[in-house]
Amino acid sequence: VSLFESGKSRADLWSYAAIVSVEFGIDTANRACNDQFDPRLPKSNTCTQEPNTKNCKVEPSRPIQFQYGRADCAKHDKKFSYKATKAEQHPNPVAGGPDTIKYFKEEFGFNGRETVAIFGAHTFGRPHEAISLFPYTWTSAATNMFNNQYYKNIVGYDMWAQEKDTCRLVGDAYGKKPKVRWVAASKKITKRGGPSFWIKENHVCPSVGNQMWTEDKQRCITGLAEGQHCIPDPPLGGNSSRKPDEADGDPHEGCEQWRFIFGKDEIALNCEMGLYLDFQVNDGVIEGCKNLELFGEYMANGKSKAWSYVDVPGKGHVVMAPECEKQKLAEPVGSEPTYKIFEEYAADQTAWLDDFTDAFEKMMRNGYQETNHLQDGPDVHTNVDCDIQDIKRHSTNGCYIKDDVAADSPKFLLASKHKKLKGKVFEYNLDTGSYGFGKQANPQADNQIWQLSKSGQQFVNVATGKSLSVQGSTNFEIEEKGDYFFLKSKFNGLYVDCKMAAKKQGSPCRTWDRNGGVSQRFYRIDL
Repeated sequence: VSLFESGKSRADLWSYAAIVSVEFGIDTANRACNDQFDPRLPKSNTCTQEPNTKNCKVEPSRPIQFQYGRADCAKHDKKFSYKATKAEQHPNPVAGGPDTIKYFKEEFGFNGRETVAIFGAHTFGRPHEAISLFPYTWTSAATNMFNNQYYKNIVGYDMWAQEKDTCRLVGDAYGKKPKVRWVAASKKITKRGGPSFWIKENHVCPSVGNQMWTEDKQRCITGLAEGQHCIPDPPLGGNSSRKPDEADGDPHEGCEQWRFIFGKDEIALNCEMGLYLDFQVNDGVIEGCKNLELFGEYMANGKSKAWSYVDVPGKGHVVMAPECEKQKLAEPVGSEPTYKIFEEYAADQTAWLDDFTDAFEKMMRNGYQETNHLQDGPDVHTNVDCDIQDIKRHSTNGCYIKDDVAADSPKFLLASKHKKLKGKVFEYNLDTGSYGFGKQANPQADNQIWQLSKSGQQFVNVATGKSLSVQGSTNFEIEEKGDYFFLKSKFNGLYVDCKMAAKKQGSPCRTWDRNGGVSQRFYRIDL
C-alpha cells in the first residue's frame, strides 16, 4: 500500500522525511564522535571539533513526534502534480534580525527563542549558490552532522580549522585552538553588488592540505622547534618569534594570519547573524557598525568581491571584523534577548535540541493549530533499533522492532554448510558495522556469539544486542532439515544465501529464492 493509497499526503511525506533527516544527522554525529573515519560515514563531512568526548555526543531528551493528516495544495501544476502553483513565502536572507523575528512571528507564531532554535537546522547541509546565490557552507566539514556547532560558530568560540578531506585540526603556531572572527563580504553576483553575507576566518598556520600551497607557506613549516606547528609571528614591535602567551603583532600577515577554511569556507546570512549582532541592512548593504564604513562603496565598485575593508596607514585597505554590539532584541518584550539565546545554545547542546524539537513540531503543525486534523503517528522509537547505512556497500540494514532475549537463552555460533566457509562463523564486524562471515575466534568472541530471541525469530548478537540483519531482514523462520536448517525471511519470503560470501572474503550474505544448496544451509555450534 502506497502512502497515497493509505490516505497520506505529500505534505506528510515531507514532514516525515524532515524528521528522519534530523535523526540521521544525530546518529551520524554520534558515530563521528566515536570515530570520524567510520567507513559508514560520508567522507569529509563528519569532522568533529571534540572527538571521543562527552560534549561531542548529541543527546536529545525526547524524539520528534511525527503527525499526519495534512492536505496537499488543491492547485498544482498540470503536468507535475507535486508542484504547487501557490508562491512560497520566504524570509529575506539579506535582512537583519528584526525582520527575521517579524517573519517567524507572523508566519509561524514563533517567539524569539523558537526563532533562534529553528535556525540550528543550519548546522546541517549548506546553501547552494546556483539556487540561492549564497556560497560555501555553515559548518565547514560537518554538514552531515546535527549538533550545536552552528551556534558555536556564530558566537565566535575558539575553533579549529579542519582540512576538508583529512579532518586534520589546524591551529596557531603552538598548536592551540585558534581565535576566530566574522567579516562582511559579497561575491557581487548581482548587478547591484549583492547578496551580502558574513564569512568566518580563523587565525591559523598555513594548512598543508590547502591546494593553494606556495613556497612562501612552505617556509612557515621549515625548521620548526619542538611543539610548533608553524613559525610563530613576532609580537607587536618585535623581530623574533612571539612566545606562547604573546599575541601576534600583525594578524594580517606572516605565517599566522586570518584565513578561511580552504574549500569549506563558513558563512552566516544576515538574517541569522542579525539575531546575534546588532547591525542594519540598507538596500542590501550591511552597515551601522565600526569597520563597515567602506563596505557599501566596495559593493558598488567594479571589483569582483567586497569585504569589510578599513584604511590602515602604511598598509592600505585591510579586511577587518565589524565591531557590532550584540543583538538585544527580545520577542516578546521583556524576554531573553536573542544574543543570549545563541550563547545558551552554544554552551548547552541538549538545551538547544529540546527547544529545537518543540519549535520544529510547532512549525510542522503550522496551519492546523485550530483544527483536529493532525494525528500522532505510531511510536517508532521505543524498542526500535536503526543502523546507519553503509554508503560504500549500499547496505540495506534498516530499522526493526527488537525482540527480548530470555536470560537463560542458550548461546551458540552460527555456521554454514558451504565448504568454502569452513572454519568461519557469522559475526557482527565491529569495525565496519556489517554482518558477514569471519574466522572463528579462539578464545570465543562475543561478536560471533548469538542467542535466539523469545519469539525464536531473531538472532541477537551478544556483543551488540543487535539482531542479525540480511538485506533488511531481521526476523526469520527457521526450517529444520536434519543437521542443518534454512532461514526464511519474514520480510520478503526469501532465504538467506551466502554464496557471494563464500566466493569473496568480506562480501555480505543476501536473501534469495530457495534452491536448497549448501550456501543456504546453516547449523548451530552450541556453547
